[in-house]
Amino acid sequence: MANYLRVEAESRYRQCVLHVIGELDLITAAEFADRAEEAVQASTGPVVVDLSSLTFVDIRGARALATVICTLPAARRPVIRSCPPHVRLVLDLLNLPLSYLPADPLAGNAPPSLTRDLVDLVQHARLDAGKAVLAASWTMARLTDTGIRLANTRERTGLTREQGQQTLARTRSARERA
Repeated sequence: MANYLRVEAESRYRQCVLHVIGELDLITAAEFADRAEEAVQASTGPVVVDLSSLTFVDIRGARALATVICTLPAARRPVIRSCPPHVRLVLDLLNLPLSYLPADPLAGNAPPSLTRDLVDLVQHARLDAGKAVLAASWTMARLTDTGIRLANTRERTGLTREQGQQTLARTRSARERA
């Protein structure tokens, strides 16, 4: 695999932990899928995909990630761990059905709880906050641009007024001489 992406697999707490490191994009998506499939087939138990070191993902990479996770049998219970905000945003924008719950190796077959719902709510709130920050940044940039244009207009108006006053003064002085 190019220097762009590494997939490291380890067996921990009877789980297959896949560490995805680097950039998952058009160039690395196919090889990622192959490496992930090999690692998953070589182990047993639930699969944990650690995305904490994933620095970039594009549409092709996100779809490859979703395909790898969604094709696993239900008994393997794939879980995403440490999904960075920029990766989560791409996955959410593509409506890819992935779980962002942290993996708990001691949970075993614990019954579902409200924790997942709470985690989902918090993650959606963080996403919404990130979108709001982006919108506010865009608005501030537009306001700054408008302020600069207004200052330029005022400067041009001031120059025009000053030029008019100079022309008026020259005209008056020419009349006085005549």
